[in-house]
This record gives sequence, C-alpha cells and structure tokens, in this order.
Amino acid sequence: MHMQQDLKSGVLSYEEYGNIRDDYNRKVVEIEKKRRVSTRTFTFLFETRETVLNQINEMIYLEKITSGKEIDALVEIYSSLLPDSRSLSVSMFIDISDPETLARSMVPLSGVEKEVYLVFDGSEIHADYEEGRSTDTLESTLQYLRFNFTPDTAARFRSSRHAFIECRKKGYEEAAGVPAELLGILKSEIS
Repeated sequence: MHMQQDLKSGVLSYEEYGNIRDDYNRKVVEIEKKRRVSTRTFTFLFETRETVLNQINEMIYLEKITSGKEIDALVEIYSSLLPDSRSLSVSMFIDISDPETLARSMVPLSGVEKEVYLVFDGSEIHADYEEGRSTDTLESTLQYLRFNFTPDTAARFRSSRHAFIECRKKGYEEAAGVPAELLGILKSEIS
C-alpha cells in the first residue's frame, strides 16, 4: 500500500500532464537511456518510480481519464512494476520490427519470459514473471519481470564487478552486459 500511495502522489490530471508532457517525456527518455540494455532481439528496461509513473500519466493523458476509480485501478496495476529494496523490476521488450519475422517468431518465443536470468560474478537470479502474458503462442511483445534478492544474493550483487542479463530460451540465447554506470545505480537500489 505504501508504494501505491507514493506512486499516486505523482499522478497528474490529463490537463496538468498535458501542460508539461514534452519536458516530462524528455526527462524520462534520458532516465530510460541510462537504465536500458539490449541484445539482438530484446531490450530490458530496469524500471524506477519515474518510468512507471510516466506510463500511468501517459495512459491518463491519452485516454483522458478523469475517474478517480479508474486512476486508482491504474495505480494499483502499475504499482506491481515498482522495484523495491529487495528486487529489480524489468520490462522486457521483444524488438522484432519486421511484422512477418515477428509473426513467425510468436510460437518459438512463447515462454521466453521463463528463461531470463540476472547473472553477476558467479551468481544468478532467475526472473519471476507475470503469469498469463504468454501461452502456446506469444501473447505480448512486452513481458514484466522481477529479480528478487535474498540477503545473500543482495550482498553478492552489491559487491559484484560485472552483471549480465541473459535469455536462455532455445534459439534466442542472448546476453547483454549491464554497463558499469547502470550497475552502480542498480547496486545502490538494493539493500
């Protein structure tokens, strides 16, 4: 509940957001650039309060939502994307721009969210994923993942020198190194 209240404090009406949208989006784009890693097929965005809040404000703005109940529902849904001091929250985008290639990839990519790991200095954390976004064929080109730390893995992560995000799905075995600057930021967010 605390995270939802914290998130709700940054929600703007569509009129308020419309007045600052361009500047706000520029700020969030800069944050996202620093928190994104990519492989050949995937982009992983390490979420923050600002990136999640931007998604809510964009939805309110684009849909012109004024209902308090609808806004509360959005905050509740999106609050599950917030990282906390024991987890990193990641949005995984499947970056296949060609529609024919994407259509051919939907079956082979099914279940890809179950094969993602954060690997650091001899340790690894298997991503938890949102149920129901993938069946026998990929249902969504966006997957929500969470890397949950134990006190031991948190300590090892904070002292790690290198980290990678890896997909181990057959046919899509890909990894991306977490840049040193981002790794430093992420390590400071885990306690």
